[in-house]
Amino acid sequence: MYKILLLNYGYNKKSIYKLIDMKSKFNWQIFISFGLLFSFILIAFSGVILYIAPEGSFSRWIGWNVLGLSKKQWEGQHTVFSYIFIAFCIFHIFRINWELLVSYFKTKNFKLIYIKEIGITLILLIFVFTGTLMQFQPFSGIMNIGRNISQSFEKGVEPYEIPDAGIITLEQFAESYLFISFNDLESRLNELGFKTIHKSITIEEFCLKNNTIPFELYQVLKKEVPVKKNY
Repeated sequence: MYKILLLNYGYNKKSIYKLIDMKSKFNWQIFISFGLLFSFILIAFSGVILYIAPEGSFSRWIGWNVLGLSKKQWEGQHTVFSYIFIAFCIFHIFRINWELLVSYFKTKNFKLIYIKEIGITLILLIFVFTGTLMQFQPFSGIMNIGRNISQSFEKGVEPYEIPDAGIITLEQFAESYLFISFNDLESRLNELGFKTIHKSITIEEFCLKNNTIPFELYQVLKKEVPVKKNY
């Protein structure tokens, strides 16, 4: 049907088949461009989340998450999509812009024509790298904003020495932070209706299986157990 319409608009058969071939042929430029766009969006979004996220062990202690994903999961997304973005950048250079890039270096008067642009680019990159490393303004200010937001999550949260919920086991938690035996902790957890109680399970895993977070678990247990502060 569409062939008839194209013929009516003045296209000959040769032009029609060429147009159909162009439509059916895989367009690398579009694929790479959208790949760069979408991976950049995900890198930028996950980067902002990690910029304001609390410190790792603390984020696990309070069950911190954004859109249902924990800090660790956002770190995974950020890392993987960074590699994907790099891959698309490589494709973009060698598949689309390679000839143009090479032509810059083949120009007879290359040094005279492009030395200013290349020099400014390198100076800018070195300036940003050095400023961030040495914590000069405005780079230190940018880092401090993220740090202040991250630390704001710590207000009103106990205990003072926060265990790493992703590493510490229930047995270690009982003995080092509640100062009771694991058997006593197990009895109290059973009374409170918790499940999957065994010595080697981490606090983080235990809380995930019981639909709670380490901080809330601690709040419940300290009412049941005379918790001592370990300053």
